[in-house]
Amino acid sequence: MNGWIFIDKPKNITSFKVIKRLKKVLNIKKIGHTGTLDPFATGILAIALGEATKSIHYLNQNKVYKFNIVFGELKDTDDITGKTIKKSNILPTLNGIDQCIKKFIGKQRQIPPQFSAVKVNGKRAYKLARNNQKFELKAKDVFIKSIECSGAKNKNEYSFIMECSTGTYVRSIARDLGIMLGTYAYVSELRRVKIGKIEEKDIILLDKFEELVHIGDHFEVMHSIRDVLDDIPAVLIDQELSRKFRNGLSFEYINKKSENDYLLIETNTKFVGIGKAIEGKIKPVRVFNL
Repeated sequence: MNGWIFIDKPKNITSFKVIKRLKKVLNIKKIGHTGTLDPFATGILAIALGEATKSIHYLNQNKVYKFNIVFGELKDTDDITGKTIKKSNILPTLNGIDQCIKKFIGKQRQIPPQFSAVKVNGKRAYKLARNNQKFELKAKDVFIKSIECSGAKNKNEYSFIMECSTGTYVRSIARDLGIMLGTYAYVSELRRVKIGKIEEKDIILLDKFEELVHIGDHFEVMHSIRDVLDDIPAVLIDQELSRKFRNGLSFEYINKKSENDYLLIETNTKFVGIGKAIEGKIKPVRVFNL
């Protein structure tokens, strides 16, 4: 069982719990995902099975989120599940929000939320935060391709849609936007609606997938490694080169455009692996036992 499934993560369940349930129902040892969703969040959870776990690193594509932000209140977790720490009577206007969110577009240095899975001296930040321990998190580079406010839900809550690089925290966006507008803010709803080319039409509810496993129809909703990585250019090779590649040997390949790029390596009948074009040769990076 080697491939990808895209689960619509339910609300109020951790991404780890989803993995645990799938591991049990599929009776599989090798399983992983491309990025957690907070327990209160829903949407696309990209899960790799078997040999597909080797390709997780290469599904490093932009993600699209739809979310709501409540203004005038600060939560310790920067989301609806946390304790209220501070309040403000200052509420932004739609025009004020539109002016501020433009400043988020492009490359940013973002500080993750205190309640996050980032490690601090080997310990998860959220565990330190729960124990009221003081610590500082370092800013990291993220990229916001687009962000827009799609309107007000009520006087202090607005809806947004954002496309961003992997590793971007929506809760940090809310926290920082609140500060820029002279007030406080937190995320009240969050849904991941796209990862690369994978959209909501490609996902399946966790309960529904478990039902399909019990009747043996789950293979119908699985995606092959080759299909999920089809944005990476492919190189077709013969059986002899395939054997060399699988044994860790490079082969000659001249294409200036592909220098230092990852390439999918395949034969007429099989997806072999991922290589990298370096100095006129393709060197093996990952070999798949399919």
